Amino acid sequence: MVSKISSTERESAALSREAVIDHALAVADRDGLDAVSIRRIAQDFRVTPMALYWHVKNKDELLAAMGDRILDAMTLPVTDPTDDLDELRDLLTSLVDALRRHPGCTSLAMTRMLQCDSGRLASERALNILRDNGFSVRESADLARMALQNAIMLVSGRPGAETTVPQDERDAVLAQKRAALESLPTDRFPYLVECAVALTDCPDEGAYYGAGIDLYLAGVRALKNRRPAAVS
Repeated sequence: MVSKISSTERESAALSREAVIDHALAVADRDGLDAVSIRRIAQDFRVTPMALYWHVKNKDELLAAMGDRILDAMTLPVTDPTDDLDELRDLLTSLVDALRRHPGCTSLAMTRMLQCDSGRLASERALNILRDNGFSVRESADLARMALQNAIMLVSGRPGAETTVPQDERDAVLAQKRAALESLPTDRFPYLVECAVALTDCPDEGAYYGAGIDLYLAGVRALKNRRPAAVS
């Protein structure tokens, strides 16, 4: 669990733009994105809000910087024209890995993907891969957007994540949801009762994310295979 800044840490770390962004991400991961505010961050650093304005002009700039930080963690795969659509898998996996670092901030990736250099480079690569695999401009744009939406949904919707609930309340919220499912009448909802734990827990995140990425790529491959063969 992420704790507030200790007095020792506060004395040893100078207030900086990087420190403000890092702490804002930690607050969002712990208490949800709505908990992030200039006043909250200033209180945690034990400075006035005016001191933060030297580093970020306002909350909108702070949120943008948080989104950029998340996307900066992506690693673009090495271009290999023989990989068919496997390169798209590597790109989507890198995006999911970046989002998983700060699951409480996934929505920021949607707003910043085309606004920062890291997001633009990733988008350019995705479009390049799709166009090289025979998809039209419209199809490539739609599939690239769906890849981003799929990655965000996987991370923010992971069973047990509860990213909008403060961390110290998540166990109770999950227990309540699980109990509600388990208490349903089995004659009407046998499978909901059977899957109550699975719907509220994710013991193997690697398998969960891998299955989600596989599902998206299977759809892309199916669309590609339905295209009429080129006439020589």
